Amino acid sequence: MGLIRNADDFGKNGSVNRAIAECFAKGYIDRTTLMVNMDGAEEAVRIARENGFSDRVGIHLNLTEGMPLTQSIRSNPLLCDVNGRFHAAFRQTTKYRLYMDQLSKDQIYTELKAQIEQYAAWGLTLFHVDSHHHVHTDYPVYSVLKRLSKEYRFSSIRLSRNLYRKGSLPMRIYKAWYNRAIRKLCGKTDDLFGSCADLFAYDSEEALRALAAGKKIEIMMHPMYDQAGILTDTDRNMEQTAASLVHIGL
Repeated sequence: MGLIRNADDFGKNGSVNRAIAECFAKGYIDRTTLMVNMDGAEEAVRIARENGFSDRVGIHLNLTEGMPLTQSIRSNPLLCDVNGRFHAAFRQTTKYRLYMDQLSKDQIYTELKAQIEQYAAWGLTLFHVDSHHHVHTDYPVYSVLKRLSKEYRFSSIRLSRNLYRKGSLPMRIYKAWYNRAIRKLCGKTDDLFGSCADLFAYDSEEALRALAAGKKIEIMMHPMYDQAGILTDTDRNMEQTAASLVHIGL
């Protein structure tokens, strides 16, 4: 099957790290992507090595949470708060998702390059690229990723979400343009991308036909534990989610 279940947010904290390790052990996921700037990143790398899945760890580029690895970006109020931590405010304004000044883009380039270099320094080799809160689908960040793709041999890059039928016409046009552009940066991408909720709301028969035709579908998952200690995909029971995928033939 061409279904790839990716666990986002590896390295976010110890609880998420344990949840992702449990998902690997139970066969609920196929790969994960690491937030290298977060407090749990080094622990995540150790867990991946100890549990034999370090070759299935990509990079989850991050411009919206935690402390940046580089100094210059910390003083940019568009990207960081007064304490120098990412605050994600730029994602609340359409303008900044489409345009940023050159200084901001240069700072983003320096930060993302540092994140990629740290990922490589830990000996991780998958080089699948996606991002926290999908920032790499915003045009200014895409322009930086395009620059970085000339310096690093990414094995694959996540598409913009297209496993659903909603959104305004301008958004659908942008997504179609973006996904064509991403495929030019990296020869290997999946054909459809979305969350489990997107997949369940989509036409499952159409998804099965896509897989039968040799297409690949990436499903984004967020393993964590709820207050009762139950393993979930965000707010949905993980065991039930896995069973639902099997039930519809995926």
